[in-house]
Amino acid sequence: MSDIYNAPEADLGGDHQANGGEGSIPKALAGDYKVAIGETLSEAWAKTSGRKGTVWLGVLLYLVAYIAITVIANLITGQSMTNPDANQGFGAILSQIIILAASAPLGAGLMMIGIKIARDEQVSGTEVFAYFDKTLPLAVGMILTYLLVVLGFILLVLPGIYLMIGYILMMPLIVDKNLGPWQALEVSRKAVTKHWFPIFGFVIVLFLLYIAGFLALLIGLIWAIPTLGIAYGILYRNMFGGHEANPEI
Repeated sequence: MSDIYNAPEADLGGDHQANGGEGSIPKALAGDYKVAIGETLSEAWAKTSGRKGTVWLGVLLYLVAYIAITVIANLITGQSMTNPDANQGFGAILSQIIILAASAPLGAGLMMIGIKIARDEQVSGTEVFAYFDKTLPLAVGMILTYLLVVLGFILLVLPGIYLMIGYILMMPLIVDKNLGPWQALEVSRKAVTKHWFPIFGFVIVLFLLYIAGFLALLIGLIWAIPTLGIAYGILYRNMFGGHEANPEI
């Protein structure tokens, strides 16, 4: 963690842009990728054709499973579903840990739907249930992310913003590249740092597009959510390429 507060680089990228399977962990760590927001969104929009149903099935399955996990966790720990303000103490903390751990693979699966569409791989909405074997490393990764980002915000805010963006690719690195939680956090952070400002702008644009879809009487989300999920997948694809069971770093 000695270089955790190094200033992010504002380099907009080189001439080469990795596409399809051309990205890799070594190339991403070297900054050998480009963040082209307009091109990424255009490609994502084109790839939604015929795939919106797949993304939305994944979203709906995620929501149903998340609600079920929340109900079960609250029942196990004796928490109130109707009066959340009354949930305090160890039981409330334990409930949140159970929800975090059990829902982590669902979130990873949702991300992988967008990534696999970006890579033109076959995928279905049930992908959200494909990564329960990675529950422990994903849960550890999410807990570490939360703790480090919170610590960063306590330390003058800017380090928290830096880490929040730096860690956005941690989950797919665990399930797609078979990295451990700390290794995935560091690979994500170091790769993102090479083009931190363009990726920060990319995240802001995705957020604004989601808000725009939400404000359009929610109807806009029918197109916005698949587009944004696939755009995230394209960013990951361009940086890290295809699936590797045992990547060399």
